[in-house]
Amino acid sequence: MKRKILAQKFLTFALTASVTATMFPTSAFAVTGSQVATDGTYISTAHVSRNEDAEANEDEWEEYDVEVSLTVKDGKITDIVTTPGNGYTSNDAKYVRWSTTDANRGGINTKIVDKDATVDTISSWDTVSGATCTSSAIKAAALKAIDQASEKKDEVAVDTAALESAIKSAEALTESDYTAATWSKVSEALTAAKSALTAKESQTAVDSAATALNAAVKGLVKEEKYVYCYAGLTWAEYWAAEGVQAAGSTESSSEKDSHNESDKGAFDTVTRATANHGLHRGSFQCNAIVETEEGTTLNLSYWKTGENDQQIAVMTDGTEYNYNRGVFTKDGTTLKLKDYKVTGLKFVPVKVKESDYEAFKAKYTVYENGSELKGGFGENNLKTIDETADVTENTNGLKTVTKNADGSFSFSARATGSDSGVKDTSLKKADVTGTVKDASGSYGEFLRVDFNGNYGELGANMQAVKWTYYGNDSTRTKALATYGTKFASDNWMHKSMGIQLGLTDSLRCSLPSGYDGTGYWSVTIYALGYEDYTYNFEATAANIVKPQVPADETSKKALSDKVAEAEKLNEVLYTEKTWTYMQKELKEAREALEKTDLMQSEAKEALSHLTDAVNNLKSQYVLMNIPYDEFYKADLKNNSVPVDATTSATKQKTRNTLAAGSYHADAEGAHINGVTFPVKVSDDFYDNNNGYTQIKDDSKVDITTNMKGKVSTTTYEGKKALFESADYSYYVLSEVPSYYKTATVVTVGTDKKLSFSTVNGTKKQIVSDNVTTKFKTKTKYGDYQLNLDGIKDAMGFEDDDVVYGVIVSTDDTDYAMRHVENIWKTEELAWSVGIVTDSHGCTLSPEHYKSMVGKTIKNVTYYTSKGIFTLPVKYKVLEHVKDSKANVENAAVSAGKTNFGVALPDDFNAEYAVTDAKGNEVKGFNVAEEALASAVSTYAASYTQNKKLVISYPNDAENKEYTLTVSDKNNKYAPITTTFELYADTVSAAYNNDATAPKLVKAEGATDAQFADFIGKIKSVNVNGKVYPAPGKGKGAVKIIKEDGTIDTTQAPFAEGSSFEIKVSATGYKGALSFTYDKPAVIDTKALESVIEKADTLKEADYTADSWKTFSQVLSSAKAVLGQKDDQTKVDNAVKSLNKAIEGLKKKEAVNPGTPGSGTGSTGAISGGAGSSNGAGTNATVATGKKSNSATANTTGSVAKKATVKKASKTSDTNPLMGMLALAFASISLVGAALFAKKPNRK
Repeated sequence: MKRKILAQKFLTFALTASVTATMFPTSAFAVTGSQVATDGTYISTAHVSRNEDAEANEDEWEEYDVEVSLTVKDGKITDIVTTPGNGYTSNDAKYVRWSTTDANRGGINTKIVDKDATVDTISSWDTVSGATCTSSAIKAAALKAIDQASEKKDEVAVDTAALESAIKSAEALTESDYTAATWSKVSEALTAAKSALTAKESQTAVDSAATALNAAVKGLVKEEKYVYCYAGLTWAEYWAAEGVQAAGSTESSSEKDSHNESDKGAFDTVTRATANHGLHRGSFQCNAIVETEEGTTLNLSYWKTGENDQQIAVMTDGTEYNYNRGVFTKDGTTLKLKDYKVTGLKFVPVKVKESDYEAFKAKYTVYENGSELKGGFGENNLKTIDETADVTENTNGLKTVTKNADGSFSFSARATGSDSGVKDTSLKKADVTGTVKDASGSYGEFLRVDFNGNYGELGANMQAVKWTYYGNDSTRTKALATYGTKFASDNWMHKSMGIQLGLTDSLRCSLPSGYDGTGYWSVTIYALGYEDYTYNFEATAANIVKPQVPADETSKKALSDKVAEAEKLNEVLYTEKTWTYMQKELKEAREALEKTDLMQSEAKEALSHLTDAVNNLKSQYVLMNIPYDEFYKADLKNNSVPVDATTSATKQKTRNTLAAGSYHADAEGAHINGVTFPVKVSDDFYDNNNGYTQIKDDSKVDITTNMKGKVSTTTYEGKKALFESADYSYYVLSEVPSYYKTATVVTVGTDKKLSFSTVNGTKKQIVSDNVTTKFKTKTKYGDYQLNLDGIKDAMGFEDDDVVYGVIVSTDDTDYAMRHVENIWKTEELAWSVGIVTDSHGCTLSPEHYKSMVGKTIKNVTYYTSKGIFTLPVKYKVLEHVKDSKANVENAAVSAGKTNFGVALPDDFNAEYAVTDAKGNEVKGFNVAEEALASAVSTYAASYTQNKKLVISYPNDAENKEYTLTVSDKNNKYAPITTTFELYADTVSAAYNNDATAPKLVKAEGATDAQFADFIGKIKSVNVNGKVYPAPGKGKGAVKIIKEDGTIDTTQAPFAEGSSFEIKVSATGYKGALSFTYDKPAVIDTKALESVIEKADTLKEADYTADSWKTFSQVLSSAKAVLGQKDDQTKVDNAVKSLNKAIEGLKKKEAVNPGTPGSGTGSTGAISGGAGSSNGAGTNATVATGKKSNSATANTTGSVAKKATVKKASKTSDTNPLMGMLALAFASISLVGAALFAKKPNRK
C-alpha cells in the first residue's frame, strides 16, 4: 500500500516539475557547466519529498518546501541561505542543519562557499547521508537558482574620471539656491550619472552621462531670495489682484451716502471729520493719519493708558501724545483734531525679493520679523494688539511683491497658508455667530451682517472683508460679483455690540444688472493670525434697504427719552472712558434730534448706540474684598511688616457676625482674609480684570455655624455675599461713598495687580469723655488689650453697622488690627508681641506688633460703615518680663501671713499691691521683701534680683482669692500679677448621704452664714475625674450644686453610671469636699401598676368567698410593694402573685331548676337537671359506664365532652329545697349507675 502511495507521489512530483519547467523556462543565456555566473543574488525553491527508503522504513515526517538564496560576488559563491517553507516543522531542523552548515556531515555551505559560481561546483556537492531527501531538495533548488544567472563577462576598461568629477561638482550644489524647474533637471541627470558610474557598461555611456550632467548644471537658474515681513498697503494696492469690483481703483465720489459721509468711492482713502468714528479702532489694523488744525500730520500706531487713566496716542515713530476729546498735547504743545484718514492696512504679510527690499522699505512702512505689532485701543471686548511678527512662506494671506519697471511695486493675490504670522502662535479659528440684519441703512449700507459670540479678538485682528454674490445660485458655484471693502466705510467692530459688516452702493460695489441683492451670498473675513472665515447666508427682501423714510414720532420720542435719561446721569459715578464714550453717543443722538430730515434708520441707530453706551457705563465705585496687608499698607506709618490673614481654630467665629466687616475666601472659614471696603476704580480695573468675581444683587451665599451647640444658617444676599468670596471680589455701588480707597492697576513682572491708596474721607474725632478706656498688660487674648467701652455709641452705631479696620498709632508707628484676633466686638482690641502665642486654640501673629513695645499709644482710628473716627488715648506699652515667674503660697486666714517669691530683671524697680479678684484695694495687707543670699535667680540667668517677700494680713481677713501686682516704678516693665487664696480652717458643708435626695448641708458646728459662704464660692465640681466649672467660672460651666445645696442629679455628668466620686472645690477653702454619691436603683413598676389597675376593676360579688379572700390578700401585698419601690425582685414577684390570684378567682354558680329537660343518653344516662323556661335544661355530669370517663348530657340527649353542675345564683334561687332534692337525687343516681355499670365488666 505504501509503495502505491509513494508511486503516486512521485508521479505528482514529476507532473509538477514538468508544469513548472514549462511556466519558467531556462534562460537562453543561463550558465552551464564551468561557466562563471554574473554577480548577483539568485533565489529558487524545491520540495523535500519522501523517497522509497523513507516509505520502506515507515519514517513519520511530512514533506516540506525549501528556498535557497545564492549570492555571487566577484565570480564566487559568497553566501547560501536556506529557508524552510510550507510543511516544515521543528522536527526537520536537524536535517536542514546537516544539509547546510554542518561541516562534519558535509553541508552545502561548508563545501561550495567561496568557490567558483558554476553549475559544476554545485553539482559536485554530494547529498548528505541521513538527510538525503532534504539535501537533495536543497541541491536541486541551488541548481535552479544559478540557472537564472547569465555568464560573467570580462570587464572592459572604462575611464570614469570625468563622470566622477561631474557628480562631485553637482553634489556640492544647494537646492534652495536655484529654481525648482532647473534643479529638477540637475537632479534627474545626477541620478542617471550615478547609475552609469555603477554600471560602467561602456565608455560611450559614461561620457554621455557626464556630458548630460554638466549641461544640466550649466542650465541652473539662481533662485531669488525673499524677505518675509509685514507692510502697510493702501486699499487699492491690497485689493488690486483680488478679483473684486473696481480692483485697484482709487476713484472717489462726491456723492454722499445716507449717513452724509463720503463713502461711495472705490478704494480711495476713508476720511472722517470727527473723533467719533474709528480714531481708536482704526488703529488696530489700519494706517490711520491724523490731520490737525495747526497743519501737523500724525501717523497713529496704537494707544495706551497712562497714569490716572490718561489716554496716550503712540505714533509710528514712537512719539507719544496725551489725548483728550479731540486734543493732542505733548510738552506743552496742543494740537486740535481736524480730520483723520484711514488709508489702508498696516500689517499685510508680504514676501519681497532681497534685491528689491531696500527700495521697497524706502516706499512702504515695514514691520520685520521680530518687531512688535501694536495697534488699537482696549475697550470692553476689544483688546489692544501686541504681538511679535513672524512671517513665513506659509503665512496665511501672504502677498508676493513685484517691482515694476517704473520702480513702483505691485502685489499678488493673497495666498492661503497654514502659519499665523505671529510668533509662537498657531493659526486661530473664528468662533462667532453671524446674523443677517433687517434692512436699516443707518450707516449708508444696503445690506448688513453682524457677528457676535467670541468676536472681540477676531474684531481686533480683522483686516479686510470680501463679499461674493451668487444671485439665485444656491450651490454657490458661479459668482455674479465679488466686492472688496474698507474699514469704517464698510467694516466695523463695536466694543460690545459685535463685528458689523455692511455693503454700500458705491463705485466698489454695484449690483449686477437685473438683481436687487436678494439671494445667496458669502462673506469672508481676513484677520491677522486667523484662518479665513466664510459665512454663507441668503438675503431676503427684508434684509435689503429700501429708500429711506422719515423718522416717525414714536422713534423720535424714544430717542428723546433716552437722551433725557442720559443727561440726568452723574458723571462722578462713572469711569472716564465709559463716560466719554457715552457723551459721544449722547452728542450724536442730540444732533440726530436736531435734524429736520431725520430718517427712521438714523433714529433707530442713534437710539441703539446711546442705549448701549448707557448700559455699558462702568461705576467708579465698588465695594471690594481687599486682603489685610494691601488694605493697610498705604495707611501705615513706619511699619512694613506684613499684616497676615487671621486663623481661627473653631472656624465658626470667622463665619458669623463677630467677623462682620471682614471676608473669608474659603467656605470652611479657616482664615479671615481681609477687609470689605469701598474702592474707587478706573477703566483699567475693568479692562484688566483678572477673573475677579462680581457680586450682584442676586448673589447669595448660605453660611451655617455651630456656636456652643446652637446651629444656625444665615443667608447673605447682594453685597453682603462678599462676606464669603474671593480676594478682590467686588459689588458695584450706585452712590458715591463718603470714604474709599483708590485702586490702580500696576505691572509686577508680567502680571497686572491692584495697588490701593490711603483712605480718602473725612476723619471725625471722638470726644474722649464719651469713651471709657482701659489698657491691660495681661489678657487671655494676647499680650496687651485696649478696652474702649462706649465707642460704639460714640460713633453712632446701629445694629447693622460694622468695623472694617482699626489702626492703633504710637507717636511714630502705626499698627493694623484684624477681625477676631485683634478686634473683638468693636470695643475690645488685643494683640500679641510674642509672649502669648496662642489664644483659645488659635495661633497668634505677633511680628507686626513687636516694635510697639516701649512706645506710647497716642491714637486709635476706626474705619467703619458709619465713617472714619479717631480717638486720642495715651498708654505706654510696657515691656513684658519674659519667662518671669512669681508665686504666692496659699495660706490659712488664721496664719496671718504667707510667702511670695519672684525673679526680676536688675533694672526692675518693684512696688507691690494686693487687691481682691475684682481689683479693689484691700486693707490691712502689707508686703515686706528681703533679699536672698544668692545673687542669681533660679528662674532666669539674666535676672539678678531674686526676692523673697512676706505678705501679712489681718486674722479676720476674708477667705477668698487675692491678686498681688508687682509694678515697675521706672515704668519700663509691664506689671507682674499672680493670685493666691486665703482659706478657712474648716469646710462648712457636708454631704447628707441621702441617695434619694442628695444635698450639701451645714457641717457640724457651722453657721448658716458659713454654709452659704461655701455654697456661694464653689468654683468647680469634679465628677468621676472630670472638672465642671461652676457658672461664671469658665467655659463648659454646669450648675451641679444649687443655692440651697441640692445636688442636681439631672445634669449631664450623672447621665451614665450609678456611682459617682464627687469633689467640690470652693474659693477660700483648702482642699475639696469629697464624697461618693450612689444613684438609687431604678425600679420598673409598669407591669405591677398595670396588673393592679386590672385587679381593681374586678367585683367581689362575682366570685366565691374563698377565692376572693385569697385574691384580696395578694392584692393588698402588691400595693404595698408598689408603694415601697425598693426592690425589683419584690416587684416582679408581686406581679406574678397577683396574676396567679386573678387566675385563681372562681365565679359563683347560679342554680335555677327551670323546666325539666328530656332526652336519652347512653348507658347509665339519666334525664334531669333544671331546665330554663324555654325547655333547655342545665347540663349535668353523668357516668358513661367507663371508669374515669365522663360525658355531658344536654336536653336533647346528645353527649358532650364535659359536664358541670353550676350552683344557682342566690339572686335567682326561687326554690332552694327543690334544688337540694335535685342534687341529692342526682348523687344517688350517679352511685346507682356506677354500681350497675360494674356488672357487665364481671362478665
